[in-house]
Amino acid sequence: MEVYLSEDVLESFSALRLLLVDSNTDGILIGHKRGHMFFVERILPSQRSFFSSEEKFLSLNKQLDHRILGFYSFKTSQRKIKKILAPFAYGKLFLHMAIDKKGRLEIKPFVIEYEKDFHLSPIKFRFDRQRTDQWLIP
Repeated sequence: MEVYLSEDVLESFSALRLLLVDSNTDGILIGHKRGHMFFVERILPSQRSFFSSEEKFLSLNKQLDHRILGFYSFKTSQRKIKKILAPFAYGKLFLHMAIDKKGRLEIKPFVIEYEKDFHLSPIKFRFDRQRTDQWLIP
């Protein structure tokens, strides 16, 4: 599995990095999937939680024409992760966001998988290195 972030998504994350230094911002990733590649086209920020209930998530996904690819979180906690380790999120993308000591955005991608229990499995990025001077993508 791999993930590709559009230029608009990278710019949005960069802006959030500057605007939300002390905030617990989470959000939804919107785009499409082809084969083993997630194409994230835009984000939908939310405060303190990805969604308030599974029912609301399903309703939102329907409203967005089933284009929710997954979730992202700045200042990720185990409580937040536990909320998405569930059957409705199987196969979805999760981006762990952090700001390093130099102020650059660190992005770590995972896919939500299941084998005896739900867990996050690391995946790779596909990106243009010239566009990532403000980001740290391991």
